[in-house]
Amino acid sequence: MFQGHSNFGFMRQQCGRKLQLSRFGEAVLEVIFPEDTRIRSRKVVTRSRARSTGKYPSWKMGRMVQWESENELNAYRCLDMAPEVKAFHEQPLLLKYVLNGEEHYHYPDVLVDYGDSRELWEIKPKAQALKQEYVDRTLFLEAMLPKLGFTYRMVLAEELAAQPRLDTVLALLKHGRNPVTASARESVRQVLLGAPVVTWGQASNGYLGINGRSILARLVLEGVLSCDIGQRLTPATQFSMSFEKSSMGVTP
Repeated sequence: MFQGHSNFGFMRQQCGRKLQLSRFGEAVLEVIFPEDTRIRSRKVVTRSRARSTGKYPSWKMGRMVQWESENELNAYRCLDMAPEVKAFHEQPLLLKYVLNGEEHYHYPDVLVDYGDSRELWEIKPKAQALKQEYVDRTLFLEAMLPKLGFTYRMVLAEELAAQPRLDTVLALLKHGRNPVTASARESVRQVLLGAPVVTWGQASNGYLGINGRSILARLVLEGVLSCDIGQRLTPATQFSMSFEKSSMGVTP
């Protein structure tokens, strides 16, 4: 499944390849999407790059998502973990704008699609984010881009790497790679009919079968179950039905 590709194509059709907006001499001149069938607005992984780059296997996007910093990689992991995020796209578009009388070019790091809203993320360490040039750009784009259907966010690298949350995200992504069968979903549903929670320790000890941990992790990724990802994953970690979900995709 390439859900991200289809969503991105729909967005391009809705918005056109370029969006324009002007105001008192300061303007988001253009929001330019990649041409034709390209996924990214610019290359990320190349042999000539001096900095570290790589590819992240996103279960949600159904493809390898390219990153050019550990901060971006952590962002993709967190977005893959968040059930409310429908899709995300690296280096999604180019912003051409005028600020303080000067023309600027800006490639936001990530476009996050929530289904009913879209955010453009720029990811930086706090020390960089507080530089005046980035503060000015952030305030300007926060004010202007909602008129074009986007929210602009400066996301701090330190928040993405916060522990123990990141370790818990990594563990759930590791165990939750494989889809859950209908019979396994029904088994978990039956368990939760008799008890409000099931623990990671129970799953590890075979309470949900030999793939119990994988089943729990995948259902969390899908938003069917929830746990406290802000805490370290331990045998005592409890999993319960998400408030928003009334079923697991099986008939009661």
